[in-house]
Amino acid sequence: MNICTAAAKSTRALTEKKWDALVIGGGHNGLTAAAYLARSGLSVAVLERRHVIGGAAVTEELIPGFKFSRCSYLQSLLRPAVIKELELARHGMKLLKRSPSSFTPCLDGRYLLLGPDKELNYSEISKFSKRDAEAYPRYENLLENFCKFMDPLLDSSPPEKLQEVSSFNARMKDNLQKSIFWANLLQRAVGMGQKDLLDFVDLLLSPASKSDVLKATLATDAVIGTTGNSSTPGSGYVLLHHVMGETDGDRGIWSYVEGGMGSVSLAISNAAKEAGAMIITEAEVSLWRLIMLACISHWNRLFSLTSLVIVLLGVKVSQLMIEDSGIVSGVLLADGTQVHSSVVLSNATPYKTFMEFVPHNVLPDDFLGAVKNSDYSSATTKINLAVDKLPQFHCCKLNGPGAGPQHMGTIHIGSESHPVEKLLPITFPERAVPGGGREREIIVVLIVILQNTHNIEV
Repeated sequence: MNICTAAAKSTRALTEKKWDALVIGGGHNGLTAAAYLARSGLSVAVLERRHVIGGAAVTEELIPGFKFSRCSYLQSLLRPAVIKELELARHGMKLLKRSPSSFTPCLDGRYLLLGPDKELNYSEISKFSKRDAEAYPRYENLLENFCKFMDPLLDSSPPEKLQEVSSFNARMKDNLQKSIFWANLLQRAVGMGQKDLLDFVDLLLSPASKSDVLKATLATDAVIGTTGNSSTPGSGYVLLHHVMGETDGDRGIWSYVEGGMGSVSLAISNAAKEAGAMIITEAEVSLWRLIMLACISHWNRLFSLTSLVIVLLGVKVSQLMIEDSGIVSGVLLADGTQVHSSVVLSNATPYKTFMEFVPHNVLPDDFLGAVKNSDYSSATTKINLAVDKLPQFHCCKLNGPGAGPQHMGTIHIGSESHPVEKLLPITFPERAVPGGGREREIIVVLIVILQNTHNIEV
């Protein structure tokens, strides 16, 4: 079957029926939504603009012979319930734990390895401070308890304000659900005890500022991906965020994924297709005729419908189709084809969704202003490199020229060369700061071995 024939069949499959739901964007979030909707009995089509699914969780051959996890590079925060319910291991996702998980080379010839091995941690930290080595298990236990507190919140639907004029019964039900949510949260807070609760709030709101090699290594997780530094209030939450995840039940463990991060998206898509989902790549939406939030009131009824999810090829979405009543009725493809559905979900950014897909004069000006002024700037730059051999560190020559434990995990460069409160995740080698002086960036390096080649992600 040639490409034109496949594209024609995809278009016919899209237009010959009214879908229960269309998902714009085949990133891992959109694919997950499609999988759950299909498993609930809905007919769902996923429309992905690119030739490959996955969004930020994608594996691509950027350099001949070298495949990279192009954007996201480690897995930990995908919720265990999703992995279990969608049976992602059966669908091909294999997680590879890292041990050790962290390596910090120092300019003075020393180095620090950290990981899940408690004896290794004690031995390594003792090189710098016996006191820190003895205190480190207490630090890990404290974070573990905080993560247990957060777990139910991460797996719960947050209380939301009703988006439409509702009946008295609907408002009462909504208020009851909110009360249950906050009551459970309060109960867990009381169960922590006053001291632990105060320590938890202190971690969330206080800076994660540290002073030596160990603490600088830990503080890296408090600044990575943010525009603040480790002295910024709230950086403690960023640190906590990095230990909330898990791998195969082990808390705080970040893992590589066999085949790269694209294997995560592929496994989710396999689960969606097995449930009846249709996924279409190279499907660029031009405009939606949106079903606005009024469709939510019909959600329970939709779940009783027959399941069919479709993946489309060679279709470009142009715009949402919105009826005079403000209800979304489907999407308009770039070639003018109309695809009808009861619900449209967008896995695109809020800006792309509301400023480009939704027709003008549909949404309130204040809402559009807020979306338009959203800040998408980032303090992080990711560089993918292909090298012919492993980098060597003068301070650590374990296993000689071959792969050693220093190559297995995240490599922190620059952590110990400056006071940690000066660590900034910036994209330039140095920058001037008020009052004189310079601040330098931290560099996080991961080495992924593919057959006899090496990919380095910085």
